[in-house]
Amino acid sequence: MPDERKIPACKECREKKLRCVFEKDDCCLRCTRLGKQCQIPEAKRRERKARLRGRVEHLESTYSEILALLKRNGDNEPSPPTTASSQRHPPSVTQTPSRRASFLSGSGGPQSILPAVIGSDMLSLDECEALLNTYREMSRVNYPFVLLHQSCRAASLIEERPMLAQAIFIVTSWKNPARQAALRSIFLRDLSEKYFMRYERSFDLLQSLIVYFGWCHFYTHSFPSGAYRLATVLVTMAIELGITQRPLTVTQHEVLLNSGSIYPQTNEGTPSKFWNFDARRAFIATNIISTFCCFTFRKHNLLPHSQYLDECADSLVADPQYPSDSLLRAWIKTMAMAEGVGAAFDHGSRERAAELNDEKTQLLVTAMARQVEEWKASLPPKTSETAHMYRAYYCSRAYIHEVGLYGLSLGQIPSVSRMSIIYECYSASMKHISDNVELSLEEMSQWGVMDWRQLNLSVMLCAKSSIILDSTCCTVESSQRASWLGKCLDTLCQRIKELYLMAVGGSSGQAQKQDHFLKRLANEWSNIKTCYQNCVQRNLQTQQQQQQQQQQQQQQQTQIPTTTAAATQQTQASQAPLLLPSAEFPFDFDAFNDSYWFGIGEGEVSGLTTSGGWQM
Repeated sequence: MPDERKIPACKECREKKLRCVFEKDDCCLRCTRLGKQCQIPEAKRRERKARLRGRVEHLESTYSEILALLKRNGDNEPSPPTTASSQRHPPSVTQTPSRRASFLSGSGGPQSILPAVIGSDMLSLDECEALLNTYREMSRVNYPFVLLHQSCRAASLIEERPMLAQAIFIVTSWKNPARQAALRSIFLRDLSEKYFMRYERSFDLLQSLIVYFGWCHFYTHSFPSGAYRLATVLVTMAIELGITQRPLTVTQHEVLLNSGSIYPQTNEGTPSKFWNFDARRAFIATNIISTFCCFTFRKHNLLPHSQYLDECADSLVADPQYPSDSLLRAWIKTMAMAEGVGAAFDHGSRERAAELNDEKTQLLVTAMARQVEEWKASLPPKTSETAHMYRAYYCSRAYIHEVGLYGLSLGQIPSVSRMSIIYECYSASMKHISDNVELSLEEMSQWGVMDWRQLNLSVMLCAKSSIILDSTCCTVESSQRASWLGKCLDTLCQRIKELYLMAVGGSSGQAQKQDHFLKRLANEWSNIKTCYQNCVQRNLQTQQQQQQQQQQQQQQQTQIPTTTAAATQQTQASQAPLLLPSAEFPFDFDAFNDSYWFGIGEGEVSGLTTSGGWQM
């Protein structure tokens, strides 16, 4: 009834706040039923205010004014002096800072000093191209989450994704510490201004942080605190950008991300429920980094595993852009298993260790080890592209069996179930170390921080599990284990020192002064080797002394037969497995012992020096 809406409500219905329906033109149904006079108030025409300009019109006007202001400022600036480096490169890279504001993606760009660096003697455009090629090789296998196509040139990357370009130049300049420090200072300044001061959230920032985290061991002094804070920022930005969930509308996400290129294009052949290839890799990388920090620092996972994460990985496997896309599902699976191990055992928790007896622990370990075996069986054949995942298999097995190192007290003889878990931990970590020793120096120079942390975990688990095995039964196999581990650590320490000299520019004098992750790692492994060999040597000496005492007692018993209870107890005590007292045992069974678990806890080794004279 369209006519009902044209007649205003009567006075009686308006006061009662009831619906007013007119049966006739002069009286409504309610007034007719009640026998009341239906009074229709006179309609007053309100004066309309002057219409304000629309928001779009206002923004367009403001944008035009800003462009005009920037143009006037650019015309008034003096042209820079012509140098040899500026003559060799395109004007788009060597123009004045105001004309190169696109390098900083957004407002406030002219405040950065980085555009003055590009094209100068510090970093020429040709060097930028070489660094991009270096990054392609570094990220191809070990960290395939932010990939650059071969057709991508440095000038276009600087213009379209400036923060990502900065991060790439930082990680690939690890052999030039002076340039790396200068670029890192500019990057952190721009990141602070964009993320914290202007509250900017962009896909360029997210990718730059992913790359910056991947090789942060080159420039991070306090890894436990710095890396976890960086992972927190990464997860927060990914959630705010919305890539951790399915896309909604095109318009909404274009505004949210401030970039129309994030939304999947029609030529990609993917359904609308997925972001584009780069965004899906970024989501996977954020989850992997978060889970890595979870089991490395034994903290809560900031971005747990989800079904949509698996769907993104499956879509990349089904339609890969690069060969590494087919392995992203395996990356996610190994991190999901690590997350499950941490949730089941809560490594390092005394309360959790007290809740699980050896039999329950054995059942859980067996079930998780079976999952790892099934994951390994699903991997493609071992090649140079997939060897990284096979090394991760042994590290995962060692991490699962790490629980066998907890819950023991000094003087306690481990059960058979506990001994089998500890031995599997030793075997898996030993195999992981062996595979890494076979790598060349060039291959290890491309490692990311996660590769070094996994190897560090295997070294610690291998040494600690071997110490526990030797303390219960010291045999010839103990000496063989000590000799093998010592040779492996010597080889690894030598490579680390060579990489460290390359990282400080080849100056041995500078190497003695400058602190670095690789330097601390070499010191730590040298100290582990020294303490471990001392344990084995003391065990052998004590065992030899006990054997001599047993022989002397047997000779005395042959000459003067005695069967007193005291002699019997003394003989049984001498035949018992050797357990070192706490005063002579260099490491405790606690997972967060500061003098041993360097890099996982916040503690540092103090008072220990290596043969090279590097003080910890």
